[in-house]
Amino acid sequence: MEPPPSLLHPPLLLDGAMGTTLRGAGMPADACAEIWALAHPALVIDIQRRFAAAGSDVLYTPTFGANRLSLLRSGEQASPSRVRDLNRQLAALTQEAAVRETGRRCLVAGNLSGYGLPPDAEDAPSFDELLAAYSEQAAALKEAGVDCLVCETMTGLSEARAALLAARETGLPVMVTLTVNEEGETLTGARLLPAVITLQALGAAAVGLNCSAGPASMAEWLEDALPYAAVPLIAKPSAAFPNREHGWTALDPAAFAAGMEPLLDAGAVLVGGCCGAGPEHLALLRGLVDRHPTVVSTEIDTDAAAGEQEAFFLSDDLDPSPPLVCDSNLSDELIEAEDEYNVAVVHVTCVQDVDELIRQASMSRLPTAVHADSVLLLEEALRRYPGRLLVDTMSEADDSLIGELAARYGAILF
Repeated sequence: MEPPPSLLHPPLLLDGAMGTTLRGAGMPADACAEIWALAHPALVIDIQRRFAAAGSDVLYTPTFGANRLSLLRSGEQASPSRVRDLNRQLAALTQEAAVRETGRRCLVAGNLSGYGLPPDAEDAPSFDELLAAYSEQAAALKEAGVDCLVCETMTGLSEARAALLAARETGLPVMVTLTVNEEGETLTGARLLPAVITLQALGAAAVGLNCSAGPASMAEWLEDALPYAAVPLIAKPSAAFPNREHGWTALDPAAFAAGMEPLLDAGAVLVGGCCGAGPEHLALLRGLVDRHPTVVSTEIDTDAAAGEQEAFFLSDDLDPSPPLVCDSNLSDELIEAEDEYNVAVVHVTCVQDVDELIRQASMSRLPTAVHADSVLLLEEALRRYPGRLLVDTMSEADDSLIGELAARYGAILF
């Protein structure tokens, strides 16, 4: 058997839409898709075999919501053994479908999904709850023998960071994609460029967008990100999506493929289809990918910090503010710092300070640096902050430990 393709050698064709295809095949709208899929294994295998026959290089496992939190939200049993067994059994269906008649095997990507609630929602899980749930699922998918992991349909950088931190512990390559609205923002306001800067520094093997609307709106965001992307960019838009003017838009395969060409022009090298995309869409996209020259940036700048909504490109001469106290006035202090400095330094002295930093940091239009004399507090801030921080090395913490934490969480020392 030929070896499968590698994420390190794009361009690659991803797969199509499992959820909407299952609904079209009879899955009730209120069903837990993972449980329903497991009860209809022949259907799942057939769908994915058709994706492979259409030319997909990568098949996603039907484990979108097969984590503890999402299963409980669906009213399903979610013990550790149940989560492990469900992910292993669903992954096995994709692994069976991944062997083509030609003998070449598709890559199998273990799928972890976004939970879909902003962090300040009443029922939203904490960062640590997300991290634990994703860790459990990622370990199960690793045990099942998948080739890589994909954290898709992420609705914010906090959620994406939790999923990536969990997934990278398996040692497998990890792709991460966000879903955005027509303005290019996720549910929490995150945008692609700062997400690319943050997630590639945190160890993602590829970063991009999935679901969202159709391909038409993605090109400008990919173009913005390309000069700063040290990893491959992903575009997996929907072929059927809500439309403000007409209620619903469904793109036929030809229209979908035509809409994908600008995304390839913009630098996407891992491409596929989300909601509404079937084998016919993928077959035309396969031909387009094979004909289209790979677009790469001639120069890549990764020296940037980021919040959810903005990337901050660092000047050669950093002029940091005095350490700002992390209290209820932090947002005002961050805004005032813009008048005199080009880096806002925030002093964290306890876990509550970290909470305050995360709540208010979006008010800053400067790159944010964290100053912590405690290594444990520094790690708490670097682990949870929804973006890419700078680290003030002029603290009482041990320099070598500061360096290790900065490397672990993709932060910048200054």
